[in-house]
Amino acid sequence: MARMTLRTGLVAGLGLSLSLGGCVVAGEDAFAEDWPGIVSLQISQGRNTWHECGGTMITKEWLVTAAHCVDTARIEPSGKAAQYQRGEDGVMRRLGPLKVAANRTHLSEDEDIRTWAVTEIKVHPDYDAGHFERGADIALVRIQDGYDGPTMAVAGLGVDEMALAEGDYLRVAGYGNTEEVDNTQGALNARGRAVYAPSLRLQQADVPLVETQACRAQLETLIEDYDVEADYGGFELGEATLCAGTGGADSCYGDSGGPLVAWSPALSQNVQVGVVSWGLGCGRAESPGVYSRTSAYADWIRETVGAQGADS
Repeated sequence: MARMTLRTGLVAGLGLSLSLGGCVVAGEDAFAEDWPGIVSLQISQGRNTWHECGGTMITKEWLVTAAHCVDTARIEPSGKAAQYQRGEDGVMRRLGPLKVAANRTHLSEDEDIRTWAVTEIKVHPDYDAGHFERGADIALVRIQDGYDGPTMAVAGLGVDEMALAEGDYLRVAGYGNTEEVDNTQGALNARGRAVYAPSLRLQQADVPLVETQACRAQLETLIEDYDVEADYGGFELGEATLCAGTGGADSCYGDSGGPLVAWSPALSQNVQVGVVSWGLGCGRAESPGVYSRTSAYADWIRETVGAQGADS
């Protein structure tokens, strides 16, 4: 799980797809109205559109996602963003304009085919580009004016910090893989554009919270077993992260940047507590997913988007 369709790796001899950057494994069909503000970050290439990552609108202009989803994107002279990818030769190559589709139950069948251009990207200053496992894997993305849809309630931003305990069930959603083996679906939307994603239909799953020290021990064991210390040995967990998932239900490739939510009895609604970041495989036993904890970055979010917007 860096749960991003463009950045996956293979462990030689094991055939293990490890997320480097995370649809939802062992989940169920979801409806966008239950996930207010959920978005698909997409790359446009001619008549084709490719889902890249998830995210959530937290104001009418700003969405939150994972830093690794946009750390190679660039704002071009037009004032709009395009996604780039670094090749094995080290050269950055342009993939296409970065777009945002919001509140889609199905990426190709929904009647709403509007998308918004990206006009600003703010990656957290503590994020080490290319090393999502070292923490601060969170970014804010600004879209062009005109969004009038719902926004997600976020812990720490006008909503009190959520009291979470080991074993509490949280819920995650996205358009990523429904199994660890890579897959891609494609279909034409109402405009006749081909849309591709690991899962065109939004998925959701319930995942139990895993205590940080237990999560650390499990990940350390897996990193040693998979012999991937060079890539993951320096991973960081702490107050700014959450771990969730004990096998079976999980986020996966293509879910990166998407929301992890907890039910708030006081508000009678779900509140976002995490952002899908990374993990080792998808749905493996004792292999929890790692999420950036939104409340840990509340001050930075307010400073970036403005206190009034963030807390409204």
